[in-house]
Amino acid sequence: MAPPQFSMYSPGPGPDDGTSVEPLFGAGRERDPGFAASVRDGSVIGQLRRLVLVLVAAPVLILAITPLIVRGEAHAGAVPWCCLALAAVAAAVAAAGPRTPPPMSPGRAPRAAAAESLGHFRQALMVRYALAEGVILLGLVLAIAFRSELVYLAGFVLGQPLLLWLTLPTGGRIESVRRRLESRGAESHLWAALLASAPRPDRSAYTVPREGPAAGAGQDPGPDADGVAKP
Repeated sequence: MAPPQFSMYSPGPGPDDGTSVEPLFGAGRERDPGFAASVRDGSVIGQLRRLVLVLVAAPVLILAITPLIVRGEAHAGAVPWCCLALAAVAAAVAAAGPRTPPPMSPGRAPRAAAAESLGHFRQALMVRYALAEGVILLGLVLAIAFRSELVYLAGFVLGQPLLLWLTLPTGGRIESVRRRLESRGAESHLWAALLASAPRPDRSAYTVPREGPAAGAGQDPGPDADGVAKP
């Protein structure tokens, strides 16, 4: 019995790690078309900026439905303590967030350095997003626990600016990450990777091939197990 075919159910290749991007070597910040313009193009930085815009909108939606989530009589005495705890966490995030990503080691070939720096940049955005979003989610948890919408509002007021400051990939933010990557003397080629055209996702592993003629039609069926050819 032939083994079952799982091609239509098997996941495709993992997320692009930067090796399929063709860097625009020699490009720098001066080639950045701007935040609004890049969101509409097919570059890697435009792709990342669209993603971040969607992510930073999520807490605003949660804020809109907070009255439906937080129910019951508020514990007014706990609200100031909750706000102090949120402020302490926000201060820790503000100190830790800019310390990502780690500096690159020098000596990489240009193409390898561009792929590595792009990977570090993507990871840094996600780590920073998780840290800042943690402040907002902590506010939501405390708001539900102590039944006070003001607690979530405090978490939102503290966390949303952090979210924009740490994760929004503006030209200045990219430059600060580039300087950090190159702080040990490496040449990151970060802008070359970000301004390159984003690769199109490979969906071939998820598509079912169109059925052609019936299997074996018009072909010699070959001999049977006893060596006699089938009619």
